[in-house]
Amino acid sequence: MASAPYTSGSDTTAYAMSGDDIELGKKTANVTITSCDSLQRPVLGRRKTSGMVGETITDHKLGYEGEEDALTKVGNFLWKIHGASIITRYALYVIPVAALLSVPVVLTATIYSDSRAGDIRLLGLFVWIEVLWVGLWICKLVATALPIVFQAACGVISTGIRKYSLVLMALEIPVSFFLWSIMAWATSHMICAFDSCGDKDSWLATLKTAFKALIIVAAIFLAEKTFVQLISINYHRKQYDEKIRESKKLIRLLDMLYDASRTIFPEYCREFQDEDADIQGNTLTDVRRKMAQAGVQTKVIDNMGRVRDKVTAAFGVMASDITGKQVFNSTAAHSIVVEALETERASKALARRLWLSFVGEGREVLYQSDLVEVLGQQHSDAAEEIFHALDRDANGDVSLEEMEMLVVNVGHERHNRAASMQDISQAIGVLDSLLSVLVLVAVAFIYATFFSPAFAAKTTQLWTTCCIYLFVKHPYDVGDRVDINAVELVVERISLMYSVFRRVDNDKTVQIPHNVANTLWIENVSRSKQMKERLSINVAATTSMEDVLALRNELNKFVAAPENKRDFMPELDIELRNLNDLDKLELRVEIRHKSNFANEQLRNARRNKFMVELLAATRRVPIEPPGGSAPALGDPANPAYSVAVSNQEAESFRSKHTTETEAKRLFPSGSGLSMFMPEAVSSTMQNPAAAMMAGVMGRRNGSVTEGRRSVDDIAPRRM
Repeated sequence: MASAPYTSGSDTTAYAMSGDDIELGKKTANVTITSCDSLQRPVLGRRKTSGMVGETITDHKLGYEGEEDALTKVGNFLWKIHGASIITRYALYVIPVAALLSVPVVLTATIYSDSRAGDIRLLGLFVWIEVLWVGLWICKLVATALPIVFQAACGVISTGIRKYSLVLMALEIPVSFFLWSIMAWATSHMICAFDSCGDKDSWLATLKTAFKALIIVAAIFLAEKTFVQLISINYHRKQYDEKIRESKKLIRLLDMLYDASRTIFPEYCREFQDEDADIQGNTLTDVRRKMAQAGVQTKVIDNMGRVRDKVTAAFGVMASDITGKQVFNSTAAHSIVVEALETERASKALARRLWLSFVGEGREVLYQSDLVEVLGQQHSDAAEEIFHALDRDANGDVSLEEMEMLVVNVGHERHNRAASMQDISQAIGVLDSLLSVLVLVAVAFIYATFFSPAFAAKTTQLWTTCCIYLFVKHPYDVGDRVDINAVELVVERISLMYSVFRRVDNDKTVQIPHNVANTLWIENVSRSKQMKERLSINVAATTSMEDVLALRNELNKFVAAPENKRDFMPELDIELRNLNDLDKLELRVEIRHKSNFANEQLRNARRNKFMVELLAATRRVPIEPPGGSAPALGDPANPAYSVAVSNQEAESFRSKHTTETEAKRLFPSGSGLSMFMPEAVSSTMQNPAAAMMAGVMGRRNGSVTEGRRSVDDIAPRRM
């Protein structure tokens, strides 16, 4: 049967296979394609219900006008190699460049065998460069396999650890860079494999030093990216885990439906030309429609978006292999679906394409059997999952309005969730940028340290001291009340090399370097718990013990009062500290606060309250100040006067006072040592010289006979 190209009309388009076929509107692929004006398209299914995906595309490419995108034999061969495995794909990238790099290796090994860079043959240098290129892709392969190994190994221990394999996937490039830097330094000795190296000051020593520094730089870069990824994944896992899972599930199902849809009806076919233009964001859609209505040929404009996508996808294949991520892959179903969900117009176009592709011919709703028929019995479970996700009202069918509402809602929820996550994402991005700047600064210091021994010696000690002080000891935070060398300070700002304080007494700003502060005593008041305060007062020497105990009871009543028990602890004590010159007593009152002294205003208020009560309590007892509280001699309350007496009366009063004073003594004046130690003194005081000799002889013999102690042995006891 001779075939003829199909014709285009406003009502019906079909392959001219035979007269009967044309009249019936059928073709040999068992699919009827009904085309009408886009503005009056009926909402009926377009899929012939007697075949699956594999059967509907066996003989012809349906509904596509134009040349087929076919690969040549060489293209098919390369594509098979590219898609065989990741190893063959990497080999496709490594081998061509390695072949080019082998050219200087061969030349320096044969024709230019005497070529040197200083004292080193160039052959070893080019061999090392070849090793670096191959090792780069080996490290890339190891970094790619690392998440799989981690997930398999840690999944045996705990399934909750598997989620951190996502962090390793995101860190593929930093891990590759870190491994490659180690490999580059470890293989640098290959430069000298074909000749003896020169002195240590040659360019080779400089190169090795640079790669040593590169290892540390790569480690810092990896640590920074790991820190950011852990923050990001933990926050988003706690906040949006369920919503993200549901959204990914629906988008995955839409991806499967779109793949099956474009298998039955290829992209930009006549049936879905308008929908595909809306779905894939062709900015010339409106222009093409107006030109088509005017009867102008629009084939070039129709293909502009496809050419753009193909070029982008070509670059994306290699970029995806290098970065390990899907980038620039504009032809993938997932990329097309995600892009369509960005706008309501594209979402509705996607919903119409999917629904019209699967609904049986002449039907107005989608059934689960339609999905099973298209996907095949082997995918019945997937078809059931997809249908349950689409049939939100659980009535057993899905209409076009339901399909459009579902797809549009998926796009809206995705957009709203992205908007809600924007703030934290921006914060994490700012943190990443800030840490990247710090990494750059660290890179400069690292290379300066490696290439300048003097700078390394000075900065290592300084940085070590400051880092230990700031990150290990960390004696204070911003806003803390601290005492440094008995000076009361408040921490205003903490930098890497110094801290800025504000003095409490006069509000002056003080800056102290960390290497200096590391040698000082720092008392952190803010980090302290309940603190106590000691107050010293001097009282009259005539103050009795009963008066001191009475003062303590009065103060205990004060701290236990309901209005004061929130400010002071119930433990209060008074201690006799000093007798001075027997003219006054020094008492120390110890009061315990229920908080520390970080709040200076609160501390002053409590202290003032207690000081007023202390003064009032001493007056209530009463306790006299040093010298007594009587008015001064000559005061009207204590007038001075004189009385004239005779000499006989004066002698009598003086003798009486002496007798009374002597009677008050514990031991009368003139008493000998016999009153204290009669037995020890009775024999020794009779002959002091003999006692001294006996004492000396006793010390030499190691003992002194009882009753023969010298005056020197007795004197300390008397004191």
